[in-house]
Amino acid sequence: MLSALLLLPLYLKNIDKDTLGVWLATGSVLGWMTLVDPGIGDVLQQRIAHLNGQGDQAEVGRTIASGYMACALVFLAAILVGGLCMALAGTIVDKDLSQHANLPAALAITVAATGFTLVSYGTMGMNQGLHNTVQVTFCSLTGNVLFLAINVLLLFRGWGVLSIALANLCRALYLNVYNVIALLIHTKKMGKGFISFQKSHFKKFIHIFSFTSASKIIAGISHSIDMVVLARYIAPSAIAVFEINKRPVGICYALIGRHSVAMMPLISHAAGRNDRSSIQQLVDKQFRIYSYAALFTCLLILYNYDWLIGLWAGSENFAGFTILNLMAAGLFCGLISYFMAIVGYALGDIKMNSMYNIVRNVFFGIAMFAAARWYGIVGTLWVSMLMSLVFDFAFYCWRLHKLGYLPAGFFQRHFSHWLYLLPLLFGGAICLRALTGMWVPEAMLLIRAVTNSILFSLLFAVLVLWLDKRMMKKAKWLGNTYLMLPLQKLRRA
Repeated sequence: MLSALLLLPLYLKNIDKDTLGVWLATGSVLGWMTLVDPGIGDVLQQRIAHLNGQGDQAEVGRTIASGYMACALVFLAAILVGGLCMALAGTIVDKDLSQHANLPAALAITVAATGFTLVSYGTMGMNQGLHNTVQVTFCSLTGNVLFLAINVLLLFRGWGVLSIALANLCRALYLNVYNVIALLIHTKKMGKGFISFQKSHFKKFIHIFSFTSASKIIAGISHSIDMVVLARYIAPSAIAVFEINKRPVGICYALIGRHSVAMMPLISHAAGRNDRSSIQQLVDKQFRIYSYAALFTCLLILYNYDWLIGLWAGSENFAGFTILNLMAAGLFCGLISYFMAIVGYALGDIKMNSMYNIVRNVFFGIAMFAAARWYGIVGTLWVSMLMSLVFDFAFYCWRLHKLGYLPAGFFQRHFSHWLYLLPLLFGGAICLRALTGMWVPEAMLLIRAVTNSILFSLLFAVLVLWLDKRMMKKAKWLGNTYLMLPLQKLRRA
């Protein structure tokens, strides 16, 4: 989050805006090389955690060996496809890349960086499946610090878009080296020969990717086609402004979405033990927390975003309230659908998820192309929001219900009190924003944003605890456990 928030203003200051816009557009084309990744990290994580739950350590070792081989094949395929995408990028976005300083060289480095990044998904997935999560977390954290340091240093030395490409390459190499070492250390206690490659096992393992590969390819094209089409019909500077407004929302999506991703090894492990009740309890408990986190984040964005963009990148870069409202609504719909999709994937419903994504993303890509061409940015946001709300949410909930993990009355139990919560939150947020605007001068954007955020956070907490008895009970338990008991022990001491 800090890297993304810090770097974009630095990009705007140190990189020509037209060059940055073309870089973002061609980056969408290079993004197509990620289509060769069949979701290797998620599959490895799910399979290894499931096998761990079953106690089949020999199969875990064979799966890790097959995972290494699959990572190597993914890297080779990524480099080949990346080279083709780089050669065609200028033609696809209809721009002369040679007119922008260092852009061709940056694209070449990005191809290598993306290839190594795809490999790191596999190595991290294996560590996550083994519950070696501390090492994955530390590696990701230090990798991002490394990326930030290199990027900022090279930006100030005038390297332009090359600074982004080189920082990405260094981070990708670091992630792979660290995760492989962590995995070898973790599996050393299993004994020599634990990781053993078997050709027959590898063939069966690759069969899993027959559906996920097609799903990823179609999803990648459909999700990047909007930026490619927009690049042909609107100015590069407008694309840069859209990216400025979209990036913090994307950061929030990744941050809140990690809550559901973190459950995957737990769910897969419990599924391997056939512990249905534990899975249902985990999903029920975490969805309540997750849905409140999604709602809080979306409303906080909705009522502070213009001030935050003005503070961060300048008020002239705020895209307007129409785009803001659509991004906030799309964020909430996407997060709720994502939670359901992750639970199904962790339960091993990979084939059905992939088949749905193939069909879904064909229609999504067609709709995105039409929306981007005739309705611009607003059209693409409408398509994205409606697809998440109408199709994704319905399908993933239906699948979980069929699998027996989404009982009748689940949403009524979680959302019935939202009939009172939402009007109170919307009304209270409007009043708080108006009062903050009256009390704090317009030039003091930071004070406005901080004051309004604090007041809204208090309002949100009070209303949720008042209307949701289960959250009140949880808050009391947390207060007793982490506040009252330590104070009592301190008094006795």
